[in-house]
Amino acid sequence: MVNYVLLAIGIFTVLAAALLIFLDKVKGEDIYFNMDVKEQEIKKVIEDADEIIAELNYTSEMVVKEIEDKLNGFRNELNSLSNKSKNSLAAEKNDNISVAAPIAVVPAKKKKIISDDKSNDKDPDGKLSQKQQTVFDYASQGMSVTDIAKQMDIGQGEVMLILSLNNEVE
Repeated sequence: MVNYVLLAIGIFTVLAAALLIFLDKVKGEDIYFNMDVKEQEIKKVIEDADEIIAELNYTSEMVVKEIEDKLNGFRNELNSLSNKSKNSLAAEKNDNISVAAPIAVVPAKKKKIISDDKSNDKDPDGKLSQKQQTVFDYASQGMSVTDIAKQMDIGQGEVMLILSLNNEVE
């Protein structure tokens, strides 16, 4: 009879162990399932962040392009006005019109854009600011616009604007 009792206790112990192993496995699969769900959520957030970064880069490029177009338009208008004034002075000389008082032609001065941030302005003697010089130095070393922007902690649009203004001035 003792043998039957010990046999029953052994079978009960094996069944209990099998049940506990099965429950742990079900719980473990649930943990792995939750990890997969979290991994998918993280991948989605990363994709969204990449999309936002791409949109911001596109927007900054468009803003810089628009500023460059406006600047070119202003320069073209200034050149056409300058040419018109030169042509009108040349026409007056050719017509031999006598003028009572000499006319002094004053060259058009470029207006200086005043900013609250004094470090961004050119020095009064016409030299480049420290920020502009640093951007040009990095660019001459072959760094990309993105790398320069990250290195200096400024926007890519600002870097492109500084580089484009330098190309137009020189």
